Amino acid sequence: MNGDNVSSIEKNWLVKSSTRILGPFTLAEVTEQLRTKQISIIDEVRQTDGRWSYIRENQSFMEIVKNIREEQDNNSEQTMTQSIAHHTMTRTDILPVPDEMTLTPTPVPNLDLTPPPIRDIKDVTPVPQSPASRSTATATVTKSYGASGDSRLQDKIRGKSNFMRWALLGAAVVVVGVVFVILTQKDKNKALGYDELMNHALRYKSLGLYEKSLEAYQRASKLKEPDMESQVQMATVLISEDRQSLMGRRILERALVQENRSRSEIVDAYLGIAVSYMMDGDLKQAEDTLQKAIGHEPFNISALLNLAIIQLKKGNYGEAMRDFDSIYRKNPGSVLALFGKAMASVEYAKTVNEPNFLSTLVADIKANIQKTGYLRQELLLFLVYAQSLMGDVDGVNRAVVQFLAEMPGQARNYIHPLQVEWRFTQWDYLEKYCAEAFRKQPPHAELKALRSICLMEVNRDSDASKTLQEALAEAPKDPYVLITQASYLSKVGRLPEALAILKMPELSQISVKNLLMGDICITTQDMACAQTAYTHIYSSDKRSAPTLYGLAWVMMKSNNRPMAYDYVRAGLQAEPNYLPLLELRDQLESE
Repeated sequence: MNGDNVSSIEKNWLVKSSTRILGPFTLAEVTEQLRTKQISIIDEVRQTDGRWSYIRENQSFMEIVKNIREEQDNNSEQTMTQSIAHHTMTRTDILPVPDEMTLTPTPVPNLDLTPPPIRDIKDVTPVPQSPASRSTATATVTKSYGASGDSRLQDKIRGKSNFMRWALLGAAVVVVGVVFVILTQKDKNKALGYDELMNHALRYKSLGLYEKSLEAYQRASKLKEPDMESQVQMATVLISEDRQSLMGRRILERALVQENRSRSEIVDAYLGIAVSYMMDGDLKQAEDTLQKAIGHEPFNISALLNLAIIQLKKGNYGEAMRDFDSIYRKNPGSVLALFGKAMASVEYAKTVNEPNFLSTLVADIKANIQKTGYLRQELLLFLVYAQSLMGDVDGVNRAVVQFLAEMPGQARNYIHPLQVEWRFTQWDYLEKYCAEAFRKQPPHAELKALRSICLMEVNRDSDASKTLQEALAEAPKDPYVLITQASYLSKVGRLPEALAILKMPELSQISVKNLLMGDICITTQDMACAQTAYTHIYSSDKRSAPTLYGLAWVMMKSNNRPMAYDYVRAGLQAEPNYLPLLELRDQLESE
């Protein structure tokens, strides 16, 4: 996207801040909002005919971004001596730190504290009874229950009174017991000391449970400031998971000047620093830092991947394509290398207007696609797009069916490497390829279903629904259109409707049906339903990580922990970075 050729007074800029899309604005208005901190440099912008990009990476805003960074660096140096425990380690506190060191703040709702208008409300205030009323009530009671000498009736009354007394006493005991258990558990949680919390943080990091690692680290930091070694070990988690790029970078820079650091520690520090620069959009500093890492370890795959990603971000598509291809040939299990090659290759094909060389990319994707679920649907989208550029209509249609036969939304279920700036794989960057492939091909129902999934991935659910309705009107019995409709209904929480579609006979031969049904059954805590769905898949595919997770979940709910652990172990052998399995293993081992 290049705003230099567009008039600065034209309102053609949109801003994506948190979950909101603001605008349109002029270039000057966006710049002013940056200056006054109404928006942040980690927000995204685009022109009406362009693609989203981070403000910090957009050439139109380089001058204001540079000024903001200089101001932030000055402020950071003043606050670095303050306690990390109270100023840097929480997400929910409102902290006086720069925008690029924190998550995008959640907008505070405008609370209207004005009392509501008084309506016609019936006065239900109890009215004290007069002495005459009490006398009348006493007389009525005496008349109703007979003389005071009726001992049988009095015994009955006393019996009821005693029963109520004991019932209330029993209820009070139960309430006290529940409160005691809750307070005891709360005291137990509070009793976790600094050392234990730090051990949890480092253990969770090693397991790939980065959110839990960060949470434990934040709790430990509230008790006391972590020592230097703990900060160094957690710096990459801060950079990648908490967006504390500047803080993490400062920690690693201090670590580098200490003596007796091993080569692997030095390389890891350079990689963390490079990722922090890449997240900030400072590609020159990132590249220089990566060259230092390669000086210590020439074939470090994370460093090589980051260098290739930098070439991709710079628009040097030919060089990026060759770099990614070289990494992939030496490391055929690297999905990130194949993904990067796919993105660079299709961009390069458009610049040279010679798409036939994409046949090698198509062959690589087809050969790799069944090895792992990590980025599988994203690679299938590139398969659709590459064959569209090549004019292979039959290949496009086959790839569309493959795409629709996958469980959507799986990218969030895989952990990503901390030492690689992997965010170029996010759907915000992929949606444009989906839109272009859709425009290039004759529109048909299954292609519209694919388009709707892409829209769902970027949370444009209303647009997805509209496109999906067109597909349903065109092909109401197409199994791939129906499975897409079920996926949409599941995503928006309309689970009974989704289940009704999944039970239609048209979907009997679609394997993804059982995966989607199993996912819904887990959400609704229906063990029998989940076991049926996942057992059906397991009979034909014993390496499916979602299936093995589903069966492990069923076994755990059935109190068959050994069998649950067997399924978890088998799943992690097939997909070591499948997050639900990692979380379930941690739960099984900690209980």
